[in-house]
Amino acid sequence: MKWTLLILIFVLAGCAQLARYPAAEAEFRHVVFDIDWTIVAEIKPETQKTMKSKRVVEVAGHSYFVNEGLESFIQDILDKKDVKISFYSGGQRARNVELLSKIKLRDGRSLKDVSYKILSFEDLAATDAAADAPFFERFKKDLSKVTPDLDQLIMFDDTYDFVLNAKADQTNHVFFIGSAFEHFESFKDTKDLSGKYIPKTESEWMLNNKKLYILNGAFNEAYQESNSGNVTFSEAMKRKEDQLNLKDRQWNELSERYYKNAVQIDFPKKIQETFRCNEAMRVLIWP
Repeated sequence: MKWTLLILIFVLAGCAQLARYPAAEAEFRHVVFDIDWTIVAEIKPETQKTMKSKRVVEVAGHSYFVNEGLESFIQDILDKKDVKISFYSGGQRARNVELLSKIKLRDGRSLKDVSYKILSFEDLAATDAAADAPFFERFKKDLSKVTPDLDQLIMFDDTYDFVLNAKADQTNHVFFIGSAFEHFESFKDTKDLSGKYIPKTESEWMLNNKKLYILNGAFNEAYQESNSGNVTFSEAMKRKEDQLNLKDRQWNELSERYYKNAVQIDFPKKIQETFRCNEAMRVLIWP
């Protein structure tokens, strides 16, 4: 009888450990990054000729500018042991992996090294859209391939509806960062240029270049808010999306605060006054 009880205790203990494992996995939160026009911007050959930045990587004959603030953002996420980082891009897998391998953190690891999952064109879900429809209508990102628990997931993307909504509204888990502009080292480089992806003011140009610093601030606050248990991680992030309203390509008090906290500087008085007037800003450039 004694030995039977001991064996039963060991069996029950082992079963309890197995039962707890899925719960522990479910406690992870997930941050997913789109790649193109979210963490990098492809540089046109004519633009690259005049660029002096060292933040450019080359993959398969294409040049990409690594957006400012990316490394510190990734490190902030890595510092939180219950958050996993993934990447989901419509680009080909070989391109995505090589590109992420060339973006390095301070400790020498690459974005590929710290990734939980790297999802690519091969992981998109085909739709029944017409053959001449835009790419993001013919193919969709299925966020459940990262985790089935979407309440604990947010994806940063410059395209709002590039996600699958067949079973659930996955747009509820997309933080729309606003359509990106082409990359210019200086607003002066946009002189005599016009178009949908050309910033019209220094304010727009500045916000486009500093966006990842702002998203980092939003993430840190939403992470803390979700720790309260009153809101899920994705709900907290979506609130930040609404408050920042980056789709309008204008600074507000919240984006100003996040950026100031990130780079530890004070905005010039001119910018602060413009925020209060809610007018288009002409941002002063500082080192």
